Amino acid sequence: MVTTTKYTFSFTGASALIPETSVIAEEYNRLKDWKTVRKSLLDNNSLNKVKQATFTREFREIKKRLSLLTSDQLNLLIQGSLDDAKSIILLSLAKTYPFVKDFIIEVLRNKYLIFDTLLTETDYNKFFNTKSLSHDELNTITELTTKKVKQRVYTLLDQVGLITQAKNGTILKPVLSSKVIEVIIEDDPAFLMIFLYSNEEIISLIQKLKHA
Repeated sequence: MVTTTKYTFSFTGASALIPETSVIAEEYNRLKDWKTVRKSLLDNNSLNKVKQATFTREFREIKKRLSLLTSDQLNLLIQGSLDDAKSIILLSLAKTYPFVKDFIIEVLRNKYLIFDTLLTETDYNKFFNTKSLSHDELNTITELTTKKVKQRVYTLLDQVGLITQAKNGTILKPVLSSKVIEVIIEDDPAFLMIFLYSNEEIISLIQKLKHA
């Protein structure tokens, strides 16, 4: 799961957007065409956005996230529980933003697996500084963007339930339904790492699904 893919930071302009993502997912499932979806949302003000710029920015990010989900994952986001939706949205964030994915796996997961559940600013700063050695894009963004990236990462983790609050939070392992586990394993079992599963747990879940 650790990659050298170039980091992008468009997530600084949009949070987890859980209600908005659900609305757009349902509309895409109904219309099957992104241009038509966009027009329908605008015509009906389905996202309740006053500013055109806000709608445009959030729609763009949500579209990117949803486009990376499998059809089964998208269907579960729409038809499952709120917890299922949060899990699938977290998956979409990890698929869309490698920086977020790497932070979850290399910091939150590693700490959780050694029973260290307090996420500190030092943890984040160490991760950022280490990654800046192999990702020059971290050295070229402005100081303001650097602060926004940090703030947004913490906010995203809070909104999807991986930490208890947006600063110095306790790390939480999400409880996944069997359906969420199934649609992740059928796609790529390695994505279970973003839900803080150990390698042994992932192997066990794969075997369990095979014999189900």
